[in-house]
Amino acid sequence: MLMAIAMLWAGVVATLLFRAVTQYRHYEILRRMEPRRLPSPALVTVIVPARNEARNIARCAQRLMAQDYPKLEMLVVNDNSTDHTATIVSDLSCFDARLRLVESEALPSGWAGKPHACWQGAQAGAGEWLCFMDADTMAEPGLITTAVRAAEERQLDMLSLEPFQELGGFWERLIIPAGFLLLVFQQDLRRVNNPDCPDAVANGQFILIRRRVYDAVGGHAAAPAEICEDAALARRVKGEGYKLAVLGASDLVCSRMYNNLESLWEGLSKNVVEMLGGTRGALLAAAAAFSLAWVTALLPFWAWHQGDALAASLISTASLALIATHVFSARYFGIPFFYGLLFPFGYTMGGLIALNSIRLRWKKRIAWKGRIYAPPAAITTAP
Repeated sequence: MLMAIAMLWAGVVATLLFRAVTQYRHYEILRRMEPRRLPSPALVTVIVPARNEARNIARCAQRLMAQDYPKLEMLVVNDNSTDHTATIVSDLSCFDARLRLVESEALPSGWAGKPHACWQGAQAGAGEWLCFMDADTMAEPGLITTAVRAAEERQLDMLSLEPFQELGGFWERLIIPAGFLLLVFQQDLRRVNNPDCPDAVANGQFILIRRRVYDAVGGHAAAPAEICEDAALARRVKGEGYKLAVLGASDLVCSRMYNNLESLWEGLSKNVVEMLGGTRGALLAAAAAFSLAWVTALLPFWAWHQGDALAASLISTASLALIATHVFSARYFGIPFFYGLLFPFGYTMGGLIALNSIRLRWKKRIAWKGRIYAPPAAITTAP
């Protein structure tokens, strides 16, 4: 019996590690490209939706003002902020005519805040390319140049880049790496980047899309209440036969999404169900998180207590391999290795966040930055 458990556990770990290694080997990182000297480069409109982003917006805007792309306009859409976001952007716009503040209208019924702000920015911009970026991103000077060149050379209609995630506090370092590994175990970006596969995801921290394609699929107005507006846009783009790619951009853009447990808990609870494909996916992910956390840590002790050295050795080897993977993940994120050893607690918190995300959808009450949203029914009940 113990040997059967040992073989099952070793098989589970081997499958997870195979998926992680395969994803890592095929995960393409976009490297910086130099600007091309074209007689008439395409205009790019960068749109930054910003609600109560006084902590981030100056740094974000200044990094955009330093871009080496030759034809750029930058729109910060002030989404009815109650802090000094608008004042900061107005002051910065005095130093760069390409930067402009767009004041959002009051949020209409049936809209979520971010898609509404993105839509207004798209209507105000004139670019042949639209580039949606979050206010918590920090771009290197070659980001827009590289993204546009990559999209044009690969004949992409929509390109989403994944920033490097800066993790400054204890809770970020504990929870976010565990969440990323769970996504690695579940998702397969090779299918997303394959035009013959229907899978479609995107990272809303950076999306570059051709204006004609954005208009053709209805833009953000086609799904105004979506909480994960990035994935919804990606599904429409790919569903209409346009070409989508998701690439890494750790050398080109970074982000710090949360700076305390409260914002992390609220932000991830808002998104997790949609990120995992619905309530069933979130439930399975929560169960997997709890199981991986404590089976990895406790099963070897139980096995050695049973006295079967061969089975216990197999179980311990599998658990050590999983622990080593999390230590490697900590190194990837540039945080102390011991956060990898604490992964059972990170997975436990991740599982609780997934359950809270499900609870919020059952209550139809998702909170984010002072607003309460009712999630679309199709997402709440999706399998």
